[in-house]
Amino acid sequence: MRLLIFSLCFLIACGSYGQTNPFQNLIDTALSGHGAVFISSKPIKNIQLDQKEMETYFYFFRDYAHKVLDTTMLAEIIQNSKMPDTTLWQESELKNYILVNSRDENVSKKYILQKLALTDKKQKKFYSKQINSYNSADPYNRNLFYFSRPVFDKEAKYAVVQWDNAHSRLGGGGGIVLYQLQGYRWKELGTIMNWKY
Repeated sequence: MRLLIFSLCFLIACGSYGQTNPFQNLIDTALSGHGAVFISSKPIKNIQLDQKEMETYFYFFRDYAHKVLDTTMLAEIIQNSKMPDTTLWQESELKNYILVNSRDENVSKKYILQKLALTDKKQKKFYSKQINSYNSADPYNRNLFYFSRPVFDKEAKYAVVQWDNAHSRLGGGGGIVLYQLQGYRWKELGTIMNWKY
C-alpha cells in the first residue's frame, strides 16, 4: 500500500514538473502558425481593439470562427488592452525564434545557429538561407514579425495576442487572435479581426 501511494505521488510530481508553464504555452501557441522566423524584441504597444467596434468583432468572429463571442469577456480584454504589457521580449521566452532589436540591424548567422543548437543539416540550411535573405533585404523590406504581449480577461481564462508583419512585399498583414485556457494549455479559438497590406 505504501509503495502504491509513493508511486502515485511520484507520478503526480513528475507530471506537474513536466508540464509547460501556462504563460509560456500561450506565447508558444500564439507565435506558431504565422511562419515567423524573425520577431521584433519590441512588443506591439497599441492593441487595435475599440469598445465601439464590439459588434464588428462579434460578427467577424462568428463568421470566421463559427463560434459565438462572449462580449462580457471581450469587453474586459478591450479595457485591459488600453494599458498593455510592453516589456521587451526575451530570448528565454522565444527560444525557437530569432529576436531582432531593430529592423536596421543584421543578424549574426553564427550566433543564431549556436543559440538554436541545430544538428540537422536541413534545419541549418533552412535557417542559413532565412538569415541570408533577411540580411540582404532592405530594412523596410525585411520579413519581421511583431507580436503584442497577451492581454487577458479578469479571470485570465481568455487572452488575445495581436500580430503584425508589415513589410513592402506581398503578404504583409496582421490580426488579433483569441485564446482560451483549457486545463494547463492554451487553445486558439479564432480571429477577432485581421488585415492585409
